[in-house]
Amino acid sequence: MYFNVGMLLVTFLCGYLTIQWTPITQPLVLSEFFISLVINPIKFFAASLAFFIGIICAGSQLRMILQTTKRTRKNDFHLKLLFYSKIVGLLVVFFLLFQLGWVHTLIFFSLSMVYGIISVK
Repeated sequence: MYFNVGMLLVTFLCGYLTIQWTPITQPLVLSEFFISLVINPIKFFAASLAFFIGIICAGSQLRMILQTTKRTRKNDFHLKLLFYSKIVGLLVVFFLLFQLGWVHTLIFFSLSMVYGIISVK
């Protein structure tokens, strides 16, 4: 249980840092976006690292959710409780990140979904 909460906290922290370190202005001018990344390479590297760590953590949570979906057909109360708590926790994390930056969160969520689905055995 503590592991799942820790993974959710790491996912939120990495998503928050990605949102803070890669500003996207509206309307998006692609040349200004790339120039800001080139001018601040350390900030870009840190944001990229946080982004990939967050995708790995969220993807592994999604993988665990998909794997426990197969096992919840039984009437095991504890397994169903753990399954629903993982889903609710991940939805809360993505909802909070969506409030902070919807473009970043949409990219973050879609890539973590792809990673989670690909890594299911």
